[in-house]
Amino acid sequence: MIDDVDKQVIQGGLETGCIINVSDVKSALRRLKAHKNDEDYCLSTDHILNAPDDCLLHISWLLSSIIVHGCLPDTFTVNTVIPIPKGHNVSMSDSENYRGIALGSIFSKLCDNIVLHRYGSNLISSELQFGFKAKSSTVFYGVERDHGLLC
Repeated sequence: MIDDVDKQVIQGGLETGCIINVSDVKSALRRLKAHKNDEDYCLSTDHILNAPDDCLLHISWLLSSIIVHGCLPDTFTVNTVIPIPKGHNVSMSDSENYRGIALGSIFSKLCDNIVLHRYGSNLISSELQFGFKAKSSTVFYGVERDHGLLC
C-alpha cells in the first residue's frame, strides 16, 4: 500500500514548489532568533534550533502538507498580543503609553520564512510599509522639520 501511494504521488507530479525539504527548514531556522518563546506550546526557538534532522524532516513534511492541501491548522493563525511600554520615562499606569506586539507560533514563523525566502522577490507590498522592509528606513533624508534637516 505504501509503495502504491508513493507511486501515485510521484506520478501525480507534485510541483517542486509544493515540497519543503530539510534544507528549506534549516535555512528558515537560521533566520529565527534564539531564546524566543512560543506562548501557545511552551516551546522555545532553541528547541527547534537544536533539533536533530529527524525532527526537521517531520517539520518539513508538516509544512509541505500544509502547502499541498492549502489548509493551515488553527494554531498557526493564533497570536498572543502582549503590551510593551513605549518608553522608559513614561507613566506605566496610562494605557496610551503601551503598544501591542503579536507573538506567533514558531511553526508559522518557519513557514513565513520559507515563503519569503522562496517567493519574496515576487511579492509586492505597500510603499507605506517601508518601516517593515529590508534595506529601508522610517527616516526621510533631506526633509525639513521645524528644527532643520534630518540626517
